[in-house]
Amino acid sequence: MWHKISFRLLKQELKRGELTIMALAIILSVTAVLSLSLFSERLQSGLLERSSEFLAADRVLSSRRDINQDWLDEAQSRDIKTAWRVVFNSMAFANDTLQLIDVKAVSDGYPLRGELRIADTPFVEGEVAKGLPAAGEAWVASSLFQALQIDLGDSIEVGNSAFKVTKVVTYEPDVGFSVFTDSPNVIIPYSQLEQTGLIQPGSRVRYNVLMAGSQDALADYEQWLLPQLNDDTHSWRSIEDGDSPLARSLNRAERFMMLASLLGVVLAATAVAVAAQRYCQRNYDVVAIFKTLGASRQQIRRIFILHLLLLTALSVGIGMILGWLIQSFVIDWVAQQLDAELPAATVKPYLLAAATGIISAVMFTLYPLFRLVAIPPLRVLHRQLVGAQAVRWLQWILSGGTIYGLLVLYSQQWWLSTALFAGGVFAAVLLLGIGRLLINASRKAGMQAGSAWRLAMAGLQRRAAANSVQMLAFSTAIMLLLLVIVLRNDLLADWQRQLPDDAPNYFALNIAEEKVPDLQAMFERENIEATDQYPIVPGRVTYHNGERLLAEVTKEDRDDEEREEGREGFGRELSMTWRDTVPPNNEIVEGSWWGDNAEPQVSVELNAAERLDIQVGDELTFNIGGEEFTVPVTSLREADWSTLQPNFYMVFNTNTLQDFPATYITSFHLDEDRKDELYELFRPFPEASLIDLDAIIDQIREVISQVSLAILFVLVLVIVAGALVLIAQVQASMEERQKELVILRTLGAPGKLLSRSITYEFLVLGGISGLIATIAMDISLLILQTQAFNMDATWHWRLWLVGPLTGAIVVGVLGRLSCSRLIRRNTAQLIRKLA
Repeated sequence: MWHKISFRLLKQELKRGELTIMALAIILSVTAVLSLSLFSERLQSGLLERSSEFLAADRVLSSRRDINQDWLDEAQSRDIKTAWRVVFNSMAFANDTLQLIDVKAVSDGYPLRGELRIADTPFVEGEVAKGLPAAGEAWVASSLFQALQIDLGDSIEVGNSAFKVTKVVTYEPDVGFSVFTDSPNVIIPYSQLEQTGLIQPGSRVRYNVLMAGSQDALADYEQWLLPQLNDDTHSWRSIEDGDSPLARSLNRAERFMMLASLLGVVLAATAVAVAAQRYCQRNYDVVAIFKTLGASRQQIRRIFILHLLLLTALSVGIGMILGWLIQSFVIDWVAQQLDAELPAATVKPYLLAAATGIISAVMFTLYPLFRLVAIPPLRVLHRQLVGAQAVRWLQWILSGGTIYGLLVLYSQQWWLSTALFAGGVFAAVLLLGIGRLLINASRKAGMQAGSAWRLAMAGLQRRAAANSVQMLAFSTAIMLLLLVIVLRNDLLADWQRQLPDDAPNYFALNIAEEKVPDLQAMFERENIEATDQYPIVPGRVTYHNGERLLAEVTKEDRDDEEREEGREGFGRELSMTWRDTVPPNNEIVEGSWWGDNAEPQVSVELNAAERLDIQVGDELTFNIGGEEFTVPVTSLREADWSTLQPNFYMVFNTNTLQDFPATYITSFHLDEDRKDELYELFRPFPEASLIDLDAIIDQIREVISQVSLAILFVLVLVIVAGALVLIAQVQASMEERQKELVILRTLGAPGKLLSRSITYEFLVLGGISGLIATIAMDISLLILQTQAFNMDATWHWRLWLVGPLTGAIVVGVLGRLSCSRLIRRNTAQLIRKLA
C-alpha cells in the first residue's frame, strides 16, 4: 500500500500548497536552464552564422603551401562545401602607372557565406554579385580607379596576364581589418591563376580553402583534420578566433551570457535546496505518526522517495514546457527585430535542463530525507525530537558537490566552474562571519531603542545561527542580481562608448606628406570629422637588449645556427609613427612620456611589451630601409584597440623618425547619405587608399543589439530566481516564528507591537544582507571586469547606498507579507495550527 499512500500524500500536499515553493524552484531551475540554453545556443548559432560572413565561410583552412587535395575530398564527403581563395601581393600596371595590389584568385562558390557586392561606379553601395569574373576579366576595388586613373572597360596587367576591368568591387565579406597592410584588391578567376606566372617557389602567397556546412559536420571534420596540420604552416580559423573588433564583441557577449546563465542556475538550485529542507522539516510529524502505526524505515523511505520523484517528474515536465514556450516567444520576437531566422537548437539543451531539475531535486533532498526517515516515534509526544545530526557535514558535501557539478555540466569548462565555486565558498565563509558580527552589533544598538526594536533585535540574536545562513542566502541572491544588472549596464555602456553614432567609418592611408594640409583643409571645408593624421614609417625590430629577434621564417626552414642565435620577434614589418603627445585612447602604465626631451626614445604598446618581455629602460634596435639605430624604451602604453582609430605598437618622439620618408593615415566619419561624394572628394588625392569600415561597424552593432536582447532576457530569469530564493528563505522560518507568536500573544503582546518587531527584524536582515551583497558585488565586479571582459575597473559608489536600501525594502516587504497571515490570527488559531 506504500505507493498508494505516496500518491495520496502528494495529492494532499499539492492541495494544501505545502509543495508550492519546492515545485516552483524545480520548475524555475528547469525553465531557466532550458530557455537560457535554447536561447543562447540559437542566438550564438545565429550570431556565428551572420558573423561568418566576415570569413566568407564557417571555417577557413589556410596554408603557406598548396593544400592537400585529400583534405578537400574528405570535407566534401562530409557534405561540407569548399571554395578556393588564394591571396598574394603583386603589382598592377595601367596608363604607365604601377600600383601595389592584393590579388585574390577565387573559385566557383565564393563566397560561401555573405555577399559580394559590385557596381559600375566607385564608392557606391552596389548590388549583390550573381557570379564571378569571367575568363580574362577582373573586378577591382574602388581605390584602384584613383591610383591607376582607369575606367570600366580598361585593362590592367597583372604578371604575365592582362585583365579587362568589368566591375567595381564595393564590398567583400572577407576583406579583413588590417588597415596598415591592405592594398586595393583585384579579384580574378582561380582558373587563371597559373597563367599569371606570379606563383613561384618562395613566393609570399596564402592558400585558403573556405568551408561551410553544419556545425556537427564541421566539428567532426575538425577532429579528423587538426592532428594532420603543421602549426608552422597551416591555420584553422573561425570567426571567434583572432583579435578583430567583431571577434572581441562575440567572445565578450558569449562570456557574459555564460556567466549570467550560471548565476541563474545557482540561484534556482539554491531555491530547490532551501525548499527541500523546509518540506522535509514539515513532514517530521507525519513520519512519527507513520512509525507509531507500525511503518518501517524502508516503507517510509519508499513513500517519500516516490513522492519526491513524482513531484520532480511533474515539475520537470512543466518546466520543460514553460522553458520551450518562453524561448520560442523570445526567439520569435528577436527574429522580428533582426529580420532574420535563427537556426534550430540541438537536443543538448533539453537533456541539460532535465538533468538539472532531476539532479537538483534528488541531491538536495538526500540529506533532509535522511533526517526525515530518522525521526523517532516519540516525536508524537515530544515535539522537539528530530533526526540524527551526526553527519551534518554530509549536507555540505552533497550541496556543494551538486552545485559544482551543475556548474561543470552547464558550462562544460571545469576551470571556470572551479574558479566560481572556490570564490563562492570563500565568499560564503566570509559573509557568514560578517553577518554574525553585524547581527551582534545590531542587537546592541537595538537594545537602546524602543520596545519593538528591542523585541526585533532579541529575535534576531536568538536565531543567530539560522539568521546567518538566511542572511547568506539573501546576500547571495542580492549580490548576483546586482552583479548581473551592473555588469549588463557597464558592458552595454562600454560597447556604446566604443561605437558612438559618429564613430569613424573610413580609413584613409598612403597619404603623401605634401597632401596632408590639403586633406585637412578638405575635411574642414566639407565639415567631416576626422582623427589626427599619423605619419607611418615601416620598419622591423631586430634586436632587444642586443639579442637578435628573428624575422618571419617558418621554424622548419631555419637551420640550427639561426635557431640558436635568436628568438621569436614580430616576424613582420611594423607600421611605426611619431608624436609629441600621448595618442588618444592610450594610457601610460609604466615610465613617462618624453615631453620636451629631444633624445631618441620609443614608447611600446603593453601587449607587444609582454610578448617580447620588454621593460622600461630596455634598448630596442630597429631597421628602417636598411638603416639600423638603437633607442631606449621610456614608457609602456595601454592602447584601446576596440576603438576604430589608428593605434600603433611603437611610437617614437619626433626627432627619432622625422627624417625618414613617411606616408600618413587618418580615420574619419562620413554620413551614409554622403557616400556618393567620396569619389569626387578624394579625386585630388589619387595616391590615398580608402578602407570602408561600415560593414564591420554594422555587424558589431548588430551583435550588440542581439546581445542586449539576450541580456534583458537573462536578467529577467535571474531576477525571478533570486526572488524565489528570498521567498523560500523567508518561508523556512515561519514555523519557528509561529511558536514565538503563540508565546508572545499568550503573554499579552499587542498585534501592532508584533507586526512592527517582525518588520524591523526583516528590515535589519535585508539591510545587512544588502550591505554584504554590495561589498561582495563590487569585489566580484572588479575581478570580472579586468580578468574576464577586458574592461576598465570601476567602483560603483552609488550602489553602496542603493544595495542596503534595496535589501532592506525587498526583504522587509517579503518578510512582512509572508508573516501577515500569522499576525492576523488570534492565539487560539495559532495554537491549533501548531497542534
